Amino acid sequence: MSGLIYEEAKVFLVFVLHGICLLFGSDLLRAWRTVVPHGPVWTGIEDVLFWFGAGVWSFILVFLFQDGQLRLYMAAAAGGGMLLYRKIAGKRVARGLSWIFRLPIRLFSFFWEKIDIFCHKTIAKFAEKG
Repeated sequence: MSGLIYEEAKVFLVFVLHGICLLFGSDLLRAWRTVVPHGPVWTGIEDVLFWFGAGVWSFILVFLFQDGQLRLYMAAAAGGGMLLYRKIAGKRVARGLSWIFRLPIRLFSFFWEKIDIFCHKTIAKFAEKG
């Protein structure tokens, strides 16, 4: 009997992690949208692709761990994982991801500004001599 309970507890923890990963992926997509503005069509396409992938992944997990039998505790575990993630780390992770996505843009802008200043100074020197 304890082996069965051990397996059910393992499945429960896998689905808690599944719920956390789903919301992390959603936050990743949301952070990307804050950095790169999207129109409603592209946003819809991204959402459909993300949730289609999430559904396929959920189906694969249910198939692997319970031979395709959906149990209520698995859905509750995924929902609990989502709630846990949102309450503990959701806002901080979303802000951190936005900062990470903006970093290459900031670096590019910084170096572009330095190159632009150098070019203007060089052109100004040649203009004074000529």
